[in-house]
Amino acid sequence: MGSQTLQILRQGLWASITGGWYYDPHQNTFVNALHLYIWLFLLCFPFTLYMALPPTRVIVGVYCGVIGTTFLLLKTVNYRLHHALDEGEVVQRGGKEAPGGGARGEGPPADGNARQEDSNGPG
Repeated sequence: MGSQTLQILRQGLWASITGGWYYDPHQNTFVNALHLYIWLFLLCFPFTLYMALPPTRVIVGVYCGVIGTTFLLLKTVNYRLHHALDEGEVVQRGGKEAPGGGARGEGPPADGNARQEDSNGPG
């Protein structure tokens, strides 16, 4: 019970107070540092613009462009990494039986790819 309460406080309350960032002990140092720097950038960038430059529509446009580009870059990297590293189980969409009267899942897949993943494997 105490461990669950601590986890809720660390991931829920602390993340709410800090605006979404918390140290995740299950991730390596690089991932935690990257999340921290992204969080600091998203927190400090609007304050820096407000203090350094006069509030005009151009500055608002620059801010929106930089934040939009940042999110686009993060989403693109995330998509590419998921696409490149996805090792999930292949799900065949056709419900037809294999030729020769065998049940589904017996023998190599129809596309010639003999690699089959364990259903309890990573992914």
